[in-house]
Amino acid sequence: MDRGAKKRSGGFTMKKKYIIPGLVLIGCMFFAACGSTKSASYKIKEYAADNGFYAEAESMPASYSKGLADGASFSSRSSSSSSIMEDSASTDIVSRKVIKNASLEVQTRTFDAFIEELNRKITEFDGYIESASVSGNNIYSSSSRNAYYTIRVPEDKLSAMMDSIGDLGTVITSNYNEDDITLSYVDVESRIKTLTTEQETLLGLLEKAGHLEDIIRLEERLSEVNYQLETYKSRQRTYDNKISYSTLNVNVKEVMRVATVVEPEPQTLGQRIANGFGDNMQNIKTTLENFIVWFLSYIVNIILVCGCIAIGVVIVLKNNKKGAQRRKAEQSKKNDSSNETEMGNNK
Repeated sequence: MDRGAKKRSGGFTMKKKYIIPGLVLIGCMFFAACGSTKSASYKIKEYAADNGFYAEAESMPASYSKGLADGASFSSRSSSSSSIMEDSASTDIVSRKVIKNASLEVQTRTFDAFIEELNRKITEFDGYIESASVSGNNIYSSSSRNAYYTIRVPEDKLSAMMDSIGDLGTVITSNYNEDDITLSYVDVESRIKTLTTEQETLLGLLEKAGHLEDIIRLEERLSEVNYQLETYKSRQRTYDNKISYSTLNVNVKEVMRVATVVEPEPQTLGQRIANGFGDNMQNIKTTLENFIVWFLSYIVNIILVCGCIAIGVVIVLKNNKKGAQRRKAEQSKKNDSSNETEMGNNK
């Protein structure tokens, strides 16, 4: 019994002898790992703490991201999207961002005077011409010129500009629309702020980075951020330009008679017949005038063509006449020869 007790006591002593050193060794390894993690992340955590910003884990070098995992909070894409949604939800506080577009179709009998006055109005309302084209300047037909202008005018002067153009000619059609881009604009602003903050953080980390691998990864991420930042800034500039300067498309048509857009009262049957007859006579008159202008303009060509046709007809008639005479002579010869043959047979 004493021997068994001794044996058990000796076994417990042996186990205790190995357990204690093992625990000490595990503890040393744990503290060493924590120490290395802390030293690897010290600089980035110190910088992030000073600037009130924690870098995005997936964009940092592996050694930095691992070091931040023990307590740093990350500005991830989900949190960025959340902040964008919050900004978008509060658009009632943010001023509305609206793009205004309008178009006019105008008829005028004094085309040149209209274009001159239109250019003066554009300058008067602090606008500018984005594009312009004039077509149909044809001397052989009347009232065929058209002009198409794309005008940019300050958004607060768009209505006044449309009214002033309406005073210059007869407006046939008028269109106006607004495109509310407030949510898209707030989204772009939020992304610019987020990317700008990340850009500043990456620049600070790049100054303090000591390992080549970390420098390379930071520069790669910085290049991506710069590209995205310039893309969103370009989009914001485009939005600002379209918001501050509205687009007005003006289509000008030169006509002999200006169409009546709205009648003051319903027309009677006699009035409709009279108006239809007047329009028909005007069309006939315009057609005859265009024909006279065309005929007199091409009179030399017409004479030459007619002369060539006449010469051709004369040549053809002469050839036909000669052919007929030749066939007649051949036929008479045949008849003479046949008569001589018959007379010989009779003898």
